[in-house]
Amino acid sequence: MQHFGMKVIYSNRHRLPEEEEKGAEFVSFDEILVRADVLSLNCPLTKHTRHLLNAEAFVKMRDGIIIVNTSRGPVIHEQALVDALESGKVLRAALDVFEFEPQVHPGLIKSRHTTLSPHGAVYNETLFEDQQTEILSNLEAFIKTGTPNTPVNQPIASDA
Repeated sequence: MQHFGMKVIYSNRHRLPEEEEKGAEFVSFDEILVRADVLSLNCPLTKHTRHLLNAEAFVKMRDGIIIVNTSRGPVIHEQALVDALESGKVLRAALDVFEFEPQVHPGLIKSRHTTLSPHGAVYNETLFEDQQTEILSNLEAFIKTGTPNTPVNQPIASDA
């Protein structure tokens, strides 16, 4: 990422060996909340990471932060995220996972500031078959109602 002129900071339970950091700076999680322009969550779901991003965490963040979550849905308290999106604290959120999967918080679906996709950060044969079923279900819903079941950028689909 440094090649794109980005300063990369990271937090982890333990600092990586320097040769693995590749120029990234190790900081506390609270410091990430204060400094980050873009926050990408890449952690397992544990008792320590459930609702890692909650109302208190959003207050600490810079205005206009971009949130990306491809880890586990319950790492983000979705109502707190919706509130942060509505207030402008969070400029954009890109989510591949959801707190109560397969349900998606209605506020996330309605927001013009979210990009939502069905959990697809991994691949296996079962997932491929599930994705095919979901695609067909989305096509059928779109033909019947004009809106797919799991839209990406739902307001844009509705505006069409």
